[in-house]
Amino acid sequence: MELIAQDFHFYNNGVYKTIEKLSPQGWFTDIKKVEPSIRIFGTQKQIDKALDNYIEMTGLNLDECYDFKVEEQSTQFYNKERNEIIKNKLQEYKNIYDVLSNDSALITTI
Repeated sequence: MELIAQDFHFYNNGVYKTIEKLSPQGWFTDIKKVEPSIRIFGTQKQIDKALDNYIEMTGLNLDECYDFKVEEQSTQFYNKERNEIIKNKLQEYKNIYDVLSNDSALITTI
């Protein structure tokens, strides 16, 4: 059973949130697009099921998906510092997954 993590990015679907910013002229309110992104950790079968459930529950449309993994040195995405962060995060997810062990994927926002 191979455990993996994948990042899913969804279209905005017309949702905005209000944000307040401080500028030299004082506080002002602005709006920003909400573009939800989640990371799912588990087996591929668990990830597929969790993604389907998430899409059904939220009504969001999937835009992009990426594997969240340690990159090989030979790839264009290789970055030693980032790989260390990813390695630690994957271990953290595995530890939580092992404790919960309820045969379902972990989902977190990113």
